[in-house]
Amino acid sequence: MRKKRFREYMAQVSDKQRILVYSTQLMETGGIESHLLEFCRQMAANGTEIDLVVLNANTTPETEQYYKSICRRVLFGKHGRSYKRMLWMLQTGVRLRSSRKYDAVYTNGQGESIWMLSRMLPGYDKWVHHHHTSGDAKDQATWGEKYKRTLQTANTIIACSHRNAGDMKSVLNRQIDVVPCFSRNVEVAFTQSPSGKLRFGYYGRLIAEKGVDLICRMSEDADLSDVEFHLWGEGKNYPASYFDKYPNVQYHGTFAGEAGLKSAIAQLDAYLLLSIHPEGLPISLLEAMSAGLPWLATDRGGIPDIACDPLSTRVIPAASTYEEAKSAVKAFAKDIRSGLVTKTTQKDLYANRFSAVALRTAWSNILGLQKHN
Repeated sequence: MRKKRFREYMAQVSDKQRILVYSTQLMETGGIESHLLEFCRQMAANGTEIDLVVLNANTTPETEQYYKSICRRVLFGKHGRSYKRMLWMLQTGVRLRSSRKYDAVYTNGQGESIWMLSRMLPGYDKWVHHHHTSGDAKDQATWGEKYKRTLQTANTIIACSHRNAGDMKSVLNRQIDVVPCFSRNVEVAFTQSPSGKLRFGYYGRLIAEKGVDLICRMSEDADLSDVEFHLWGEGKNYPASYFDKYPNVQYHGTFAGEAGLKSAIAQLDAYLLLSIHPEGLPISLLEAMSAGLPWLATDRGGIPDIACDPLSTRVIPAASTYEEAKSAVKAFAKDIRSGLVTKTTQKDLYANRFSAVALRTAWSNILGLQKHN
């Protein structure tokens, strides 16, 4: 009787659909990283076996262990030098050839290694490549020749927003599908500011393209004296000491995990993304939306796709002058103080369009895994 049950169990296990997930990199924090973690978690919860391969992984043992708990196999490359990475990739390709044929291959990010991996695979019926950034002319200028082959050859190309898909389609002359990224649904009890000032903030990579210098400049402006600015993240050009000269900027360092994210969001009255970066669909804005945190962002990439309410989700031109950006932030603060800005509209939109339930179905369909929904 036990042997019969074991055979039935093994047959059930082997009948599961299996996908190969490949990402060019995995850091401890970042938009792609948040999406990848949720993608693996949700696909695994949907009954799919996952083999995860990352060329350049730089994350904590705890994060790696979590991936191992939800994936069938985890292969992380941790080599700094490019030739060692390529050697590791070749060795990994040999290992993958011994695996059963995958029902789908999902590649994520941007880089020449994606094309290399596709040539080493043991065969696949469905290759879905997910392009995260804006797809506009500035972004296109960063595409290498092998990455262009990826964008021409993959069975399906996914962009994060309709605008990004349109920009890519115009140059690639092929169908570009749109599926939003996964993000974490954040439920928080917002705290009151002990200073009485409004708290506007940003978390993410600390690079000039994300508006860090602009936030620092606003922190010194007398017209915004009723606002204090909060930052979380890291970047080589912005060590903690950099913010010592900006007394109205509170730098909190980095955070990891859902607890850190909730703590950061709970301390804010609004989120700022004053970016000139080629954004795809910023995960940070989706996380803010899930919590009901109002946000103001520049018109980059797919950001207009999720601007659902002119009061709580505001978009300003990416080419705004300092005075124009400052005026927008000042008006935002005034409306928040007067009670015109609510948290309900964007929470409802998130639940309907961007929640894990909605996106699990969408990604399963695009990967051809419908029979396990």
